Amino acid sequence: MILAFIFGASFFAGILAPASIQKEANEAFKFIAEEFQGLSGGTLFFYILSHNLLASILILVTGVLVGIIPILAISANGFLLGVLHRQAAEILGYSKAALEVLPHGVFEIPALLIAASYGLWLGVMVVRRMRGKESTPLRFHIRHALRQFLAIVFPLLIVAAAIETALIVL
Repeated sequence: MILAFIFGASFFAGILAPASIQKEANEAFKFIAEEFQGLSGGTLFFYILSHNLLASILILVTGVLVGIIPILAISANGFLLGVLHRQAAEILGYSKAALEVLPHGVFEIPALLIAASYGLWLGVMVVRRMRGKESTPLRFHIRHALRQFLAIVFPLLIVAAAIETALIVL
């Protein structure tokens, strides 16, 4: 719940960001998008999926650093999506821009939030262990988080990559 609030607040901050920050965010997005240009359907799908998998696994695993990285990642993703949504809304209108964000909102963002939630949970377990309030070895918590990742996040990312690939190709 906290991470969803952070994401939403960051999204609205991105929408309200000054033009100079929007320009920098747009340049960063163009730099990333250049990697996708010229890729065929299957290659594009694999590239999007592998990029999203790596990012979400890193968000989950780096949670052991007291949960700071998952919070920063959620904030950055929300902000960037807010900036991109505003720019799309200025060109396409708000309803069409919302449709552009929809595939992300239904599959990719929940996957990211779940991965970050488990990362934050791992951070809490580390703190509890440091305070002597948790006796279970951290590796058991990490295994549990990775099993949940494979059962929930991975399928969501597959669907998100398929939809994103279809939208780019079409």
